[in-house]
Amino acid sequence: MLVSPFDIAIILISSIACIYCMVLSRRLRALQNTRNGLGATIKALSDSISAVSATTDETRYHAGELATRLAHLIEEAKTSCARVEGLMRDLEQAPPPAPQPVQYAPAPAAPVAQQTADEMREALALSNARLREITDLMHRMKHMSEESAATAQRDMDTTDSRPVQLRSRMKVV
Repeated sequence: MLVSPFDIAIILISSIACIYCMVLSRRLRALQNTRNGLGATIKALSDSISAVSATTDETRYHAGELATRLAHLIEEAKTSCARVEGLMRDLEQAPPPAPQPVQYAPAPAAPVAQQTADEMREALALSNARLREITDLMHRMKHMSEESAATAQRDMDTTDSRPVQLRSRMKVV
């Protein structure tokens, strides 16, 4: 039986295909390796997504609490502003104090003006306190958001240099 050139070519091509399949098999096994292959990358990304999701939920919860508190403070500030405006109107309508006190009877307008001024000072102090509290809450919300983004960035793979962008809804696959 003679060996034809086609038989030799078929044997060579099948040998090369067999070697190529072995190389591809090794590469596929390396990719599926959970220690340092694609499997490890997928696992790390899945863990990062879970951490970002938990941090986002926590931040959303705190932001909701702070938003409720902020809305309450804004309503109180509006009420205080209306009260201050009313007191200002009353103060403007009050007669001016007498240049010299009257000896025989105290003027009723002076105590009213003094009482109105005291109430106005109290309302102003309350408004200032509320504004400070609102500012503090806004700073806390900003700090929590930045802290959440930093935590998510730290949990991500170090080779990925893109900044973390938090979205309102994240889907874990």
